[in-house]
Order: sequence, then structure tokens, then C-alpha cells
Amino acid sequence: MEEVVLPGPFLPVVLERVDSTNEEAKRRAAAGAPDGTLVWAGEQTDGRGRSGRGWESAPGNLYCSLLLRPDYPAAEAMHLGFVTANAVADTVAAALPRSAAVTCKWPNDVLVEGHKIAGILLESEAAAGGGLAWVVIGVGINITDHPTAGESRYPATSLNAEGAEGITPGALLASYCRHLQSGIAIWRRVGFAAVRGAWLRRAHDLGGAITVRLEDETLDGTFEDLDADGALVLGQAGGPRRITVGDVFPLGR
Repeated sequence: MEEVVLPGPFLPVVLERVDSTNEEAKRRAAAGAPDGTLVWAGEQTDGRGRSGRGWESAPGNLYCSLLLRPDYPAAEAMHLGFVTANAVADTVAAALPRSAAVTCKWPNDVLVEGHKIAGILLESEAAAGGGLAWVVIGVGINITDHPTAGESRYPATSLNAEGAEGITPGALLASYCRHLQSGIAIWRRVGFAAVRGAWLRRAHDLGGAITVRLEDETLDGTFEDLDADGALVLGQAGGPRRITVGDVFPLGR
């Protein structure tokens, strides 16, 4: 693994290979690891995305998980997913040619020209009093490698495939940490409104017709907004509906 210098708040744990950076960060959280512990691995043997989906984790891409111990109610700490999406989008945009369209897909993906280049997985453990003992923020960004099969609605891509050259996992990690540090500072100082505004400026399919797949039903409507808590506002004939968990696709695809 290459040497990398990260901003002060981040405490790197560098591994050549691990089952999952999220799992390793959770193990360390249970063992008392401090806020800011960052697990970075060159390869994952059992990488995961949302809802237990697998995440292909060949060497050459970025796989990392950050352990935080936020002193906030659980609902507010979940804003970190959007803070992270903004940081990942800024990191990807900085690595690509200026013409590349980088967007954020609700709730946790980053796309380039409509192709998935990064995913985010938040996991947490509750504490007494309604707070959180810890939050783990896992991020995977495709640099040199990406799946060639899978979800056809949002086929995968990588930085190299989109025209970036000479990007190493360590350099990308340092860039991501700088953007994330700035985003967390803004969130703590100003609140979620600033985070929400930045996310909406990059929101994929905002104002467009979408399908939202929930656990027990599928809904069609218009992606109207992101509300003050981070829920998707789905416009329908009977009135708007607030969506907190689900998968979003373009209508008819």
C-alpha cells in the first residue's frame, strides 16, 4: 500500500486485504477504537453495499470505512450520508475532466454520466438516550476496475473509463478525506440546510419521473424535492409522499 498523509482528525488503519472495511471498522468500534479511525484496504474479499448486496472489490479501487462517534441524535447523525455523498461527488469531479457530469442518486450513490462510480454504506449502533454509540461510513470508488454486469439501469463505470489518468487509491483517499472534513465542519457549523442545498445541486433525476421500489410496493411519481430530514419527496396525483427507504430508478426502466 502506498504512503498517504491524511488530515489530522483521521486515524488510518491500512490493510492489504480484509473481508469488508465496514466489518473491520465495526469490530474496532466494538473494541473501543476512537472517533476518526479510518480503515483503508487494498482489496475486500466480502465487500457489501446496501441491503446486503455484494460490492465487487478488486485491487486498484478505493475501499475505506470511517468510524465516527457523533454527539448527536440518531436522526441528525443520518445526515452524514448526504455529507458523505457531497464529499465523494466533489472528489470524483476533481479527478475527472471538467466536462464530466457528476450527480448524486438518492439515497447513497454517485454517478458519472448516469453510470455508477461510487457507493456509500452507513451502519450504526444505538446508544442509551436516543443517540448513537458509533456510525461507520463505508465508501467504495471505482478507479481502475468496475463491474461489467449487474444493475442495467445504472451500469457501472470507473475514473479511468471516464478519462481520469494517474489516480491512485491513496491520492483519491486523501482528496476524499479533505472534502469530507470540510463537509462535516459545514454540517456542524451551519446545519443540514447547507448540505441539502449542495446535494440538490447535483441531484440525479430531480424534477423527473421516477419509480421508487419499496420493500412491499412500487411507486411511480416525480422526484420533487429532498426534505429537511433527507427524505425523498415523491410527487403523486394524490399528493406528495415522503420516502425514507427505497431504491430509485427512472420511470419505465
